[in-house]
Amino acid sequence: MPPYNARAPQNRAKTHRAVLIGVDSYTHEPDLPAVAHSLRLIEEALTAEGTGVLDPGELFILPGPTGSGPGTVDPLEALREIRNAREQVDGLLVVYFAGHGLVRADGTDLHLLFSPSRVIADPHHPFVDALSWRDQVMAELRLARADWVVVVLDCCFAGNARLDFHPEEQQNFALLMAAEQGVEIPPGDAATGTDFTVGLHRLLTGRTWASKPATFTRLVGEIREAMAPLKAVHDHRWIPGERRHGDDVLLAIPGRKHGRESEGDGPSGTAHEAGGRSERSATGREGAGGAPAQPGESETGSEAEARSAGSAQAEGGTHAAGTAQAVAPAPDRRPSSRRHRALCAALALVCFAGAGVLLSVGDGGPDRGCAPPLELRVLVDPDIRPTVQKAADVYLDRDTGDCRAVGISVYTGNSTDVVDAFQAAPLWQAPPASCPPSGDCLLPQRDLGAQPDVWIPAASITSLRVLAEQSAAAGTAAKLDSLGSVAYTPMVLAVPTEAGRKPDPADRPAPLADLVAGVRDGGADGTEPYQVLRPDPEGGDGALLSTTALYGTDDRRPTDVEAVLTDDRLPPQPTARDLMCGLADGSRNELEDRAAVLIPEQTMALFNLPSASGETGAVGRPACASDILEHRAARYPTDVPVLDLPFFRVTWSGADRDAAAREQVVRDFYDWLAEAPEARAVFVRDGFRTGPSGKPSLPAASPLTAKANEGAVSLLLPPSNPPTSASEVTETLRDYRQALGPGRVLYLLDDSTSMEDNRVWSGPGRAKDLVARSTASIGPDDTFGVWGLSPGDAANHTEPVPFGRPDPDPGPAREAIGRAPAVNKNARVLDGLRDGLSELRSGQEGPVPRLLVLVTDDEDSADLRGEDVRALVETATDGPPVRVVTVSLRGGGCAPGLLNHRLAEATGGRCLDAADDLATELTAEVAKTGTGDAR
Repeated sequence: MPPYNARAPQNRAKTHRAVLIGVDSYTHEPDLPAVAHSLRLIEEALTAEGTGVLDPGELFILPGPTGSGPGTVDPLEALREIRNAREQVDGLLVVYFAGHGLVRADGTDLHLLFSPSRVIADPHHPFVDALSWRDQVMAELRLARADWVVVVLDCCFAGNARLDFHPEEQQNFALLMAAEQGVEIPPGDAATGTDFTVGLHRLLTGRTWASKPATFTRLVGEIREAMAPLKAVHDHRWIPGERRHGDDVLLAIPGRKHGRESEGDGPSGTAHEAGGRSERSATGREGAGGAPAQPGESETGSEAEARSAGSAQAEGGTHAAGTAQAVAPAPDRRPSSRRHRALCAALALVCFAGAGVLLSVGDGGPDRGCAPPLELRVLVDPDIRPTVQKAADVYLDRDTGDCRAVGISVYTGNSTDVVDAFQAAPLWQAPPASCPPSGDCLLPQRDLGAQPDVWIPAASITSLRVLAEQSAAAGTAAKLDSLGSVAYTPMVLAVPTEAGRKPDPADRPAPLADLVAGVRDGGADGTEPYQVLRPDPEGGDGALLSTTALYGTDDRRPTDVEAVLTDDRLPPQPTARDLMCGLADGSRNELEDRAAVLIPEQTMALFNLPSASGETGAVGRPACASDILEHRAARYPTDVPVLDLPFFRVTWSGADRDAAAREQVVRDFYDWLAEAPEARAVFVRDGFRTGPSGKPSLPAASPLTAKANEGAVSLLLPPSNPPTSASEVTETLRDYRQALGPGRVLYLLDDSTSMEDNRVWSGPGRAKDLVARSTASIGPDDTFGVWGLSPGDAANHTEPVPFGRPDPDPGPAREAIGRAPAVNKNARVLDGLRDGLSELRSGQEGPVPRLLVLVTDDEDSADLRGEDVRALVETATDGPPVRVVTVSLRGGGCAPGLLNHRLAEATGGRCLDAADDLATELTAEVAKTGTGDAR
């Protein structure tokens, strides 16, 4: 099969993008001035006239070519652009990162460092404001729609990325790494760039008409030859690494026979000087002269390059015209051993230079010579994130100047986690060095992200919850100033309107419990009652406030309410949009026309719309919606507060740098959101109501007034004056966690001899000890057991602790776990998981918390067939919900695509590996089931 060519006729109409990320300026680590030049080189290589596979308009650059000054890059902004790329690109997607790279002390979990990144004395989460290759970058790119994904990492420890390279089964994905696993590379020279990127530039732009095309596989061999004469840090040999999944992809094409037709750039071949760089206009990507000149005009020149590259290693030197000269070591290379040792002591290994390549989507960055933009971090409720992101994009697009003054990163997290984080705000600035034995450890940097400048919850009462239980120290660390609301939407009970079952008119508001009771009662004509569903109350404000209204009814117990709101066919979803998308997937459930859902009015209105082409000027329904999803009409509760999207300025103690400028930008952003017609248009198009504070109105040109929502919504917002207090909401959250009662926990313990051989079976912190210690989270009313996965006499497992009610004295069960021997048989992982799921689902019915814990060294599951893993994942998600927590006792066992990760992800569980504090984290996960989660 020929290599993929983005410029082939069949691919020209597709979207091809590259996001180039180069971090040369750091707050807590040494700057890398060579990276700024490398960023220009890789930009040049991808767009060079005659050889480039991309057009200049298909690049997104962070922080943009800076020319004379350093630029800062925020990790959230980079992750956002990667996410945009994987969603939008359907052709070639290339990712380039240049900057510091870090790994943990055991060599696992490569992190890419950005301008604010730092290393802290937390053995479990030592990296702050950095991106994990495994958990963030690779996890995003595995979901890419692109025909081909190419990632180039030019940083220290780039080779460690191979440990977590797990593309999807049918995905075409190539990874090029600057060096081997565990190898640091030198910082390069500010005048020429980092050595690895200089070499890539030479190989990609130096192809004449007689050269062979630069396919990925060919480029790997060429760059290894080019780097062979050089040495990495500590005199280590310099061998770039690669991983590929798929056939091959073209990264450069041969140039014209007689070179490019230049105007004023001088004769072909003169652009490449010592260091292998080409001189360009300081005007940047669209500067004078366009692409660089090609280095050779004839076959002779090409042959000379080939001879030079091929003989460089044998001769141990460089050649004037050859590739080896293009990557010659810079004279000012700095030693890094002392810094390396210091960071090892800090539980992380930091590289001193490098360039990682992340190619993504976007529409360009600021021109050269621009000062780095001031970056705002905006933390929002999960239900409103898509709209706030759109508004932020419009806000940034207002600036028509050459330099961008402001950048905005919009991110989200569970509403309950945000409240907990602000109530203990000092932990956001200085995470604890260790977690308590209970496993209940609050780590805002891990769970949410960096400290926000702006917080936009869905409801004002959420801020009152923060203040009600905020310590004095927390109030000093993070000050919340309310500037007002930006938009409004009420919570509604969205009821299907299928033929033969007409709901009550939308103008009949009532207490939510009465509305739910009404749809739960069967019709007089014998029609079946509706199932009532609601997103996870711990995820967004709207779902929690709705639950508060239901729990507040005197004659209703939380347990009864949860029994009504739970359906095994569709487990709880984190957001209202996710809930509606789950209903739209009729292949997974039969609820699309049988469920009334508690969601924001704007979400219902969007899902009622036809496709984007259905109405002129109308916003189309979300992409996940389908024709089988039933149209719904709103019923308005009188005891649930309207979601008013309050805007809070967050001021952090000690954050004095750019304080005045940041304050001004925050207020400008709020004023624009609250008053500008362009901002109101964004919220209106997503179904929100706008208007003066406290008086939300229904604007024209809104999905709420579209024909599809005629009669489905109330044009005038019904009155709502619920006597809801912060303490009531907090009490509801506690009751929700207790409502489902005792849980069922089953441990599957890999007891094959490989566990003993790998020294992970017995002893502190090993398999049996982890299981025994975590049973402290199991209450006397729970049901639990421990199975061994090696086959017994008449079953697929043994039973060190039979599944049942625990003894009031936990001692005997722990002793039985400790006595369990390793068995000289292979563990039947698939059979054990299937049997365990069946056991947990048998017997007690209803909304019972169920947890399956797999503890393994992965040896007996490493070679499982893809179809077997897929079938098991389907079994795990088909039936009463069972959360699966997997514990891998080897590095990399939680990589995306592996059994452990897929099971945990599909069931809402978690995958733990050697990078985690296994004893603490496993205890915390077990405590989330049944009585252990009542807090």
